[in-house]
Amino acid sequence: DTNLVPGCTDELACNFDAAAETDDYSCEYPAEGFDCDDNCITGSLVTITLEDSYGDGWNGNSLTVGDVTYTQIGTQDIQDFQACVDQTSCVSITYNADGSYGYENSWSLADVDGTELASGANDSEPTKIGGCITACTDTSAESYNTDADISDPSLCTYDGVLGCTDEAAYNYNMDAVFDDGLC
Repeated sequence: DTNLVPGCTDELACNFDAAAETDDYSCEYPAEGFDCDDNCITGSLVTITLEDSYGDGWNGNSLTVGDVTYTQIGTQDIQDFQACVDQTSCVSITYNADGSYGYENSWSLADVDGTELASGANDSEPTKIGGCITACTDTSAESYNTDADISDPSLCTYDGVLGCTDEAAYNYNMDAVFDDGLC
């Protein structure tokens, strides 16, 4: 019937038309993690900036923020992505050198005010932002924390003397119960 009112008939679409009687394939959906008004469903809005000093793109390299991977598309010097990141949890950020010319790449994350949350380059170690737990991860320490996301040896406490336990080392401490790694 050609007299039916065309429009978007999917109630989950941003442009749902309750008056539509037949779907015209015009439905529009929000980007993943966003609602129809471009607000974050969970987390807060951040800008992820990928930069290539040569201007030929990231050549197969990528940046993973949480469980989402980003890479430059095409040949650009700088490309920004808007993302929702739940900073109440611990979020891992990893540069993936899967491609070539990684020495040309750098990246940064900033909040809506432009405050930098993290940054790095092709050779940067994985980093974490948000509600991460920083604690002792030495299983022999009294203060060992199984929930630690980030290891900080300065937070470790030991029941006994900490020192060099290698008898062959010049700084051997015969009273040491736990090795401090400084032999």
